[in-house]
Amino acid sequence: MGDSIVQHIAVERQSEWKFQSKRLAEPMGNTLPIAYGGYNLGIAVNAAAKTVPTGFHLYSVMGHYLGPTSTKEKVTLTVFPSRSTKTFQTRRVQVTQSTGDGTSRLCFELLADFQRAEPEMLNYSAAPRMKYSHWKECLPVQEMSEKLISDGKIAATHAKAFGKIFGLLNRVFETRYCPESIAGQNLLGVAKEVQTTQDDLPITAKTSSVWFQSRYPVEEESDHAAGLAFLLDGALSFLPLTHNHMFLNDTSACSSLDFAMRVFVPIVNLNNWHLRESVTHVGAHGRTFSEARVWDEEGNMVASMTQQSILRPHPPNKL
Repeated sequence: MGDSIVQHIAVERQSEWKFQSKRLAEPMGNTLPIAYGGYNLGIAVNAAAKTVPTGFHLYSVMGHYLGPTSTKEKVTLTVFPSRSTKTFQTRRVQVTQSTGDGTSRLCFELLADFQRAEPEMLNYSAAPRMKYSHWKECLPVQEMSEKLISDGKIAATHAKAFGKIFGLLNRVFETRYCPESIAGQNLLGVAKEVQTTQDDLPITAKTSSVWFQSRYPVEEESDHAAGLAFLLDGALSFLPLTHNHMFLNDTSACSSLDFAMRVFVPIVNLNNWHLRESVTHVGAHGRTFSEARVWDEEGNMVASMTQQSILRPHPPNKL
């Protein structure tokens, strides 16, 4: 198997309630040796799922990023059984990492809820904010970048930087940005000078959208859930920058603080194509609040994630 999402979110069981990540995390959207936050989210969901009896499905994950995780050490995951009933299973997961001096530091904590499938009383689903091109009409990331260059819309340096900064996600998922998407027009804000087709809209009305599918087959239910968490963390913290002709170098700090992921179906099948639409709702007092929602090809909303993130400006120049 190639560079599969399953390998990135894999955990090794050390005891009934303790696990360790199988591989070192990688950075994304960061030039420092700091792990992409989706790693902790994905492996923590995976560890929690492996302690739940068969027949229970993930529907809610909430938690906090408590500090940066190094890319130089594996992490330890400790699972605590908070609730076990006929209908619900709740797990608290703490992610810690060695500091190199014999001590460890708490980096991440989440609460995951699982439920047995139940008969539905109502069946309805909100639609995306706009009509997006189908994935068959959208170019793979590399071809999209090449076309933007040939059309004179971005510089080759922008495409190179985009590939380097966000290459991790495109290695494990096939991603196709919709041409209507701001992120697809300015490469997630790397080409921040690019004028987009949504520039006339207020920031809270702007959207970025991308189709995604796992590059390699995913089989276990826990890997589908963990892989979804891994993906949904991507780009939400700096989405307000992407939608405002800015990028990470315009800030002194930009990272996720907390998250709430909700799943509306028993299993989101990562082997199928899904559409993710991302919007930002609030920016104030050094924080932002943004949301990603996911639909299957039939137009059913299957998951969502909201996040508050820190967003600090550079300090004013001292005279």
